[in-house]
Amino acid sequence: MMSPAKAIRGVLVAAATVASMGCSGCGADHRDPAPAAVPAIEIARVQSRAHCTGHGVVPPARGYARIVEIPPLAPDGAVALHDVNDDGIAVGSAQVDGKYHAFRWTERGGITDLGAQPGFGSQSFTSAIAPDGSISGHSDHGDGTGTLFGYRWTATTGRVEICPTGCSVWDLNGKGQAVGLLPGADPTLWQAFVWSAGAGLKTLGGARSSASGISEAGLVVGNAQLADSAATDVGHAFIYDLRAAQPAMQDLNRRARTAGWLLRAANDVNDRFVVGYGVHNGLNRAFRLALDTGVVDDLGTVGTGDSFGWAVDEDGDVVGWVEPDVHRNVAVVWGPSLGKMVALNDLVDPSDGWDLQQANGINKHGLIVGSATHHGVSVGFQLTLPLAGE
Repeated sequence: MMSPAKAIRGVLVAAATVASMGCSGCGADHRDPAPAAVPAIEIARVQSRAHCTGHGVVPPARGYARIVEIPPLAPDGAVALHDVNDDGIAVGSAQVDGKYHAFRWTERGGITDLGAQPGFGSQSFTSAIAPDGSISGHSDHGDGTGTLFGYRWTATTGRVEICPTGCSVWDLNGKGQAVGLLPGADPTLWQAFVWSAGAGLKTLGGARSSASGISEAGLVVGNAQLADSAATDVGHAFIYDLRAAQPAMQDLNRRARTAGWLLRAANDVNDRFVVGYGVHNGLNRAFRLALDTGVVDDLGTVGTGDSFGWAVDEDGDVVGWVEPDVHRNVAVVWGPSLGKMVALNDLVDPSDGWDLQQANGINKHGLIVGSATHHGVSVGFQLTLPLAGE
């Protein structure tokens, strides 16, 4: 199984990866005055938003949520879905003969094994799928070194390699831009980067930085160590606006207008929200930051475990997981219409044998994808929640 967090993985095992692998109000503005030195990020103003109109996912009115199993590609092989777009196309990674294969999945068409296509080497992973259906990830060259090279894949172009040396690609958008982590010549150092076919690859700065998400508008988020950070410290969440005249990495904590937070890593971004995890009043918690106000919502937890925000949809619903202990994860969803963090296991029939462990992606139709076990077997899942007002 792939490591549960891009940000954590980027800091703790970057060298190994290359070698082997409370809601914002609608009326009152709760911001403190913005520091004059911090330039404003341009925000797309979209009407009828989730927390103002009651949109977003809600629990099933009767019975349980609909859930679909994505089986392993090989007996006893691990499998997980990593992302889903608004067309309902999901991507994941699954073990075949001990090595991972990237795959694409739809409910109607089933699994397409990308890892069996030309250029994907002996081991491959997906990380994200864009609105236009392009897919990102990383795969080796099948040369026995285990070095993984970032790629962008489309049905027209096939696999297009992004980095001249090993790298990991964590996200991409429909404009052909991809972001990730590029190790340096010194294996203890790595840099966040952005890539496009026209502009090539550009590192974003920071000490030991990793870019985890990019929006359709060109906002990039991730984590970067500070100058005095320990080698195993993920550092601070950052944001980087590609539309700026002189783009620069900015500490996301400077955007926060809610007291008591240290935002450690940002994992996903759209034109309205950034989600990730941080420390709030001494507790490790998932967060959602509203880009227009700087208000940071503490998404809470289930039980007493640390919580992690992983992906956000256009209505502000967030999915991720809670770690009750070091041995297991619990997939969760939080949304304005839910009013709290909910374990996905509580939304499915307990007699069906599901253990939903990580929720990695969500789309505007209420489709949530991730990793689970079903009757003790490692599987991927797609769970559907209704939307408020439907």
